Amino acid sequence: MALFDNRRVDGIMADRGLSDLSEETETHVEAILSELDSKKLLRDSDTANFTDRSNQEKIGFLRAIMEQNWILIAQNEKLLKALNKENEN
Repeated sequence: MALFDNRRVDGIMADRGLSDLSEETETHVEAILSELDSKKLLRDSDTANFTDRSNQEKIGFLRAIMEQNWILIAQNEKLLKALNKENEN
């Protein structure tokens, strides 16, 4: 599914606590990462050139929101697994 190196995807996901996602969620996350990579918006992307300071600030804010979303995805996944485990008992 990913448009770039799977090791890179795995590394990015592991760095954000997303290495234990359900298959469906992982597919969505990989699609998001591929889109961000194609737009040169990943933090470790050094090819993005935003010379205008206001654009740099906007990208910084958007990256912060993106990182918050990764945290929410990881937390939601943990909650879903806990609920599923509770329902099994």
